[in-house]
Amino acid sequence: MWKILCGIVVLVTIVVNQLSEAREVRRRRGLMLQLDNYLSYDGIMQYLDELALSHSNRVTLKDVARTYENRALKMAIITNGDGRPGKRVIFLDAALHSREWMTPAAALLTIHKLVVEFAENSDLLTDYDWHIMPLANPDGYEYSRNTERYWRNTRTPNGGNCFGTNLNRNFAVDWNVGFPELKDPCDENYAGSSPFSEVEARTVRDIMHGLVESKRAVMYLSLHTANRSVFYPWVYDTDPVSNQKEHDEIGRFVADRILQSTGTFIKTWQYAKYAGTFGGTSMDYALLAGFPLSFVFEMSGTGRDHVEYKFFPPARDIRHLAEESWTGIKAFAEKTIEKYPPSRVISYNPMVKLAENAATRNLGFNSMVATVCLFFTYLTNCNFF
Repeated sequence: MWKILCGIVVLVTIVVNQLSEAREVRRRRGLMLQLDNYLSYDGIMQYLDELALSHSNRVTLKDVARTYENRALKMAIITNGDGRPGKRVIFLDAALHSREWMTPAAALLTIHKLVVEFAENSDLLTDYDWHIMPLANPDGYEYSRNTERYWRNTRTPNGGNCFGTNLNRNFAVDWNVGFPELKDPCDENYAGSSPFSEVEARTVRDIMHGLVESKRAVMYLSLHTANRSVFYPWVYDTDPVSNQKEHDEIGRFVADRILQSTGTFIKTWQYAKYAGTFGGTSMDYALLAGFPLSFVFEMSGTGRDHVEYKFFPPARDIRHLAEESWTGIKAFAEKTIEKYPPSRVISYNPMVKLAENAATRNLGFNSMVATVCLFFTYLTNCNFF
């Protein structure tokens, strides 16, 4: 009997040691980001959870809210691990428009570059942290992937068998002003029942205000497809912003870097002068909330075969387009860090105040549960979801 028990103990010890060694090898090599297909919501969440577990010194996940269909809105907070508080922040979000499938892929690659490929990109984290929401509209994204490909909005019911609000029309900047479709609850441009009616928009807004109030906000960057453009404010007004030359300089720097790298031509515009005025955009709101810089990066949807696929490039082009987008995102960061070093004083003068309807929060409990579950996943080699 004792021999059998001793044998079991030895066997368990060997297995545990092998699992531990395998985890350490995986940690050293870094997680592989799957970019040969469009990830589901679950796939995106799993990658983020695994990354936070394997690189806990440099990335923290925060569950910032829950959607109408009870999906987590997660933000990755990325640092270089030096523990220095109060660093300035680049805030990036993706997939406010759910059919723009390439934007979560580019956001995840950005996270991967900053965390797993930290050595090559450490200069982007010396004096700055990054806050990244790689999937800002998960309900709409899953509906687009599984049911109605061209779906653009959230999935909240509007009555009369109409669903969804356009998140990039739901911010309190000339809300509901611009064209009739903004008021149509069945239209993809519907601005919502009120400013910030959508929890997703309130969540982005709350993050913006938190960063401004802590005097850390520098650049807001929202990823969209597939206009091949860098846009800066205003959208609701044709007047120039106070630091228009600075916005234009950064936009042109990004466009030049992408052109030199891949040959893709990127336009740079103040949006209102490009396509007319309307209200409710996150980009305009970020500047009014106090961010010195605010941009939309409309990524390319053109494949290597030079076909314009718009929102849905074939799977074979995902990695190429994500890498091209990373070239632009990195250029945004490099120029922002150059223009706004820690020695430059920023006078934060927000022109809007945080409203009372803050997004529902859960204090990160689900992220903690996910981490615990993932730990057991590693030990048992089971599927996480």
